[in-house]
Amino acid sequence: MTISRKINKFGFEYDTADAKEYFDPDYKYCSLLWSHISNEPGGTVRTCCIAKDRIKDKHGNDFNLGEHSMLEILSSETMTNMRNRIRAGEDIPNCETCWIDEGNGKESKRQQYNNYYKEWYGDDCINYSVEPERLIDVQLIFDNTCNLKCRSCNTNYSSKWREESIDRNIPFWETTAEINMNDIERSAFWKTMDDWTKDVMRMEIMGGEPFYMKEFKQFVDYLIDTGRSKNVALTLSTNGTIADKDFLDKMVKNFRDIAFSVSIDGVEDKFTYLRHPGKWDEVKQNLDYYYELHNSEHPVFVQITHTVTALNILYLPDFHEYFKTTFPNFKIWNNSVHYPKWISPPVLPNSAKKMITDKLLRYDWLPQYREEANALVNFMNSPLYTNGESVVASLKNKFDAEKLKFFDERSSQQKWTIFKSQIVGGDIYREENFVKVFPELYELIRHEFDYYTEFEAVSTAGFLPVSQGEYSN
Repeated sequence: MTISRKINKFGFEYDTADAKEYFDPDYKYCSLLWSHISNEPGGTVRTCCIAKDRIKDKHGNDFNLGEHSMLEILSSETMTNMRNRIRAGEDIPNCETCWIDEGNGKESKRQQYNNYYKEWYGDDCINYSVEPERLIDVQLIFDNTCNLKCRSCNTNYSSKWREESIDRNIPFWETTAEINMNDIERSAFWKTMDDWTKDVMRMEIMGGEPFYMKEFKQFVDYLIDTGRSKNVALTLSTNGTIADKDFLDKMVKNFRDIAFSVSIDGVEDKFTYLRHPGKWDEVKQNLDYYYELHNSEHPVFVQITHTVTALNILYLPDFHEYFKTTFPNFKIWNNSVHYPKWISPPVLPNSAKKMITDKLLRYDWLPQYREEANALVNFMNSPLYTNGESVVASLKNKFDAEKLKFFDERSSQQKWTIFKSQIVGGDIYREENFVKVFPELYELIRHEFDYYTEFEAVSTAGFLPVSQGEYSN
């Protein structure tokens, strides 16, 4: 074998003979865990947007971008410990969503991004044998400003949800950080921007709705003014209700490339119900514009993000058929909801899941979606809890397997109860009607969900409080 020295784009020098060891280890490595930070509105952070837990300091307190820098968090004891446990071959609990997806045969975010990194940055983009010093990829949420209150969302990610959450006794979290992330004069996020943006090559902007966020536009101006935008591939998630064409043109001309992820959970009346109070006709016009942009000579890629819940999984073939005929060049990312469990596909009754399974397996999927459709079927047919997952970890060893199974089944039933009360509660508050919008689904679940009896009960008793854990987990 000929051995030569090589220096990758991040300045790391290595022997080509060592490339396998450094860049493609045997354990379940995740490129994001070595190079990425994802924040929430309010400034708290996770290793990625689907990670189970927030990143905490050594005292157990949440890191916050108002008070801590991005690079400080990346090199924190908590993240170092997670990387060491991954190197030791552990399936760490923080990454549970990926382990579930992989167990069901669905390509997980971990696997997707490992492949993306090799495609975007080369095989040698990360040395997994050492601790990282640079951020390559970030996912940012500047705040929760939004004009929609989607059924699968909450106040944490949509300001539009706040009043309804208070009125309906739905719990929500708010930051207690002394310095707001968007305090441009004082926050660590803004004060250390010159340090952490210099190596970033990809940014994903989430919401809320970014087109409504003034801080996001200031951030874009900073990247353009410093010339760093030319090195950045920018991805923007939008709900499709607005297309700021002047701002879009500015980004297209100044960033290395641009991608948009347009969140669409249904078409026509299902869109309006699931993404209240969005209007389908207006969104359809914006989709027409995005489709032209996607097919233009500009380096712009647009995909559809379809959030798959218990409410719309029955209609997944109809959704794909619509886009196959109307916008055939759009790629669809089927983003299955794992949390909160009360709206996740596995919460549905077994009899309904059998009928939905039959419909999904009969549909003639495009080749690129067949494997994913099978994985969604597997996920839907999996139990909400197994092996005592519903029991607090510190108490699990106090019960035998039969008792743990009982607790799991009881917790699953509680989530189904929350599903019914939240659907009806939302309908009463928003003056909508689940039965009219989803008649086929209701026919499958009506033997376990008497909508009109539930409607009368909520109307009489009012909106009863739900605990934070029951609602959000």
